This record gives sequence, structure tokens and C-alpha cells, in this order.
Amino acid sequence: MKRLLFLSLLMVFVISCSTSLDSSISTEPFYGEVFEESAMVRSDIAMENSYAQGDYIIKNAYASTDVTSSNFDTTIDEVKNLSKQYSGNISNTYLSTNYQGLKSYSMTINVPSEEFENFLEDVEEVSKFKSININSNDVTTQVLDIDSRLKSLIEEKIALEKIKEEATSTSDKLQVQSQLRYINQDIEIFQNQKEYYENATSYSTLSLDIREGSGVTLFSWNYYVQRALMWVEGIVGISVSLSIIVIPIILLFFLIKKIRKK
Repeated sequence: MKRLLFLSLLMVFVISCSTSLDSSISTEPFYGEVFEESAMVRSDIAMENSYAQGDYIIKNAYASTDVTSSNFDTTIDEVKNLSKQYSGNISNTYLSTNYQGLKSYSMTINVPSEEFENFLEDVEEVSKFKSININSNDVTTQVLDIDSRLKSLIEEKIALEKIKEEATSTSDKLQVQSQLRYINQDIEIFQNQKEYYENATSYSTLSLDIREGSGVTLFSWNYYVQRALMWVEGIVGISVSLSIIVIPIILLFFLIKKIRKK
């Protein structure tokens, strides 16, 4: 009898241990798998709504080059042709002449950002830069901030539109409509700001100054030739101006004198 009771207790103990073991095996991995999957989902969502540092960079370059008078127009044309080859555009041009009569041509060229470095190298092959300064401004943080604000405003807009639909009185609907108008204005402002950053980062800008007369200094014979030509031009101009005024006066004087004699 004792032996039978001992065997029964032993069987109950074995069955209970087996049940608890199965329970522990079936539950622990299950919760672990759910946790890992949710973490991966959260990670994917975070990647969709964020940018890496350096995704939005505004690049601007300021350069100058000196060319001879004979190559001045040719250099301008070659740089313009390069901008077309790189699918760029010229947004501003300015031609000026200094006191020596030497010309300077300034142009602002916009090219796709991914081709900007190659474009600069090709421009320098046309005429070596006298000086160049490249500025890079990372605005990724600003774009992230705009996205965050837009998300909050859109969520607020959706909530207000739901409240407006559920409102029963006209005054409540008008009050919600007024709030929606201000929110829509803010959304438009932030969308315009983001569009500006997207346009500014998709194109990089080169401000190039092409100067005529490389090497003309106070101790160069070209300087004195240029000055002499300017003096001759000035003397001719003064002579022509005086002749236009003096010749009619002289003719009038002789005409009056002839009339008096008669």
C-alpha cells in the first residue's frame, strides 16, 4: 500500500513538472519574438521620418579668373556652354569697365549639386582660377524641424476637422473654422520653407568673375598704352564737342558781319 501511494505521488510530481516546463517553454520565446518585431517596426518608422546628417547641403562657390583681352569673349562663351552641358542655368550677368578700359564679366551659374565638383574642374580647365572660395551649409537639422512642425500641424488640423464635423452649433463651427484658417496658413509657410531648402540643395551656385587684361600693372607697358589711348579718346571727344559749339558761333558771327556791311 505504501509502495502504491509512493508511486502515485511520484507520477503526480512528474506530470506537474512536465506541465510547468511546457508552459515556460511556450511563453517566454513568444513574448521575446513579439518584442523584437515591434522594435524593428519602430526602427523602420523612424528611418522613414528622418534624414542623415548631410542629406541637405547648400553649396556656393565664389571664384575669379584673369584672361587676356584676346581670350575674354572666348572664355565667357566656353563657360556658358559648360553650364548648358551640365544642365545648368545662368541667373545673373553683369559687364563693367574699369578706369583703364579693361572689362570684367560677372555671372551666377546654377548647376545640379551632384555635378558641382566636376563642373568646377571643367571651368578651371577653361581658365585657371585666380581665387576660389567654396561654402557648404548643412541645413538637414532645419528640414527635420520643419517636418516635425508640419506633422504636428497636420495632426492638429485633422483633429479640428473632426471636431467641426461633430459640432452642433454654428458658433462652435465658426470658432473651429477660424482656428483651421490659422493652421492652414502655418502649414503653407512651412511647406514653402521646405520647398526653398529642397530647391537650394538640389542646385549649387558658382559666382564667377572673368577679368580682362591679366598682368596689367603700373610698371607694365600695357598700362601706358591703355592710358595713352584713353587720353587720345578724351582729346578727340573734347575737340568734337567744341567744334559742334564753336563752328555755328563763328558762322553766325560772319553772317551778322556781312549783313551789317550791306
